[in-house]
Amino acid sequence: MRLDEPLTARQFLAFGALLGEAMPEKDPAVLPYVEEEVILNLRREHATTADVSLQPFATNSLSLHTESSGRKAAEQPRYIVLMCVTPGNDPTASQTVLVPMADVQRRIGPEAAATLRQTRYRHSAEGPSLLRTVDGRPVFSFRDFQSQPLQWTHLGQDAGGVNQAVLGLLAAMYGTSATGVHWARGMIVVIDNTFFFHGRTASPPAAAASAAPRHLKRLRIM
Repeated sequence: MRLDEPLTARQFLAFGALLGEAMPEKDPAVLPYVEEEVILNLRREHATTADVSLQPFATNSLSLHTESSGRKAAEQPRYIVLMCVTPGNDPTASQTVLVPMADVQRRIGPEAAATLRQTRYRHSAEGPSLLRTVDGRPVFSFRDFQSQPLQWTHLGQDAGGVNQAVLGLLAAMYGTSATGVHWARGMIVVIDNTFFFHGRTASPPAAAASAAPRHLKRLRIM
């Protein structure tokens, strides 16, 4: 949607309530950017950082992921609602990137898909498998952790087979056609977390003269 002006916090909360229940932002690292307990202000205040919690507020690109991929399926948000307050001076930077999960599933092939359906994060014994079926369509719960190790568990499959399936998944995620959102003030985008992976391209360096930071507000909706 494209509005003339961004919604006020109260209006934004009311819009989110039409879709479901907003998830509180409880991560201590992001609390300085939270208002009304559930609205996260996404704006650049740091240079490139390896701290995953702070990357949304830095110049980093954000790797493709399912929101809250390590949580139980019932505790993952269904919708990610993003509203643009300030798009920044460079419309080609800091684009929100969307990749359809169905396209990724088609690219990985049936053998890898079968392996991923039996694989989950090791730390999340009650979490969903990396790939499951919901209403007859594929839904992934997966984040590209980049240089950080991915600790997984699988019953019966050898490590080589699982690692190959995960590598195939990563190749498919980044080899599938993506949509980039060029933000404008007052634009609202609602992402279905069970249909799309999402991520972000890098921001201009903080020192760049024309690099006014982008500012989005986010709600996560159950």
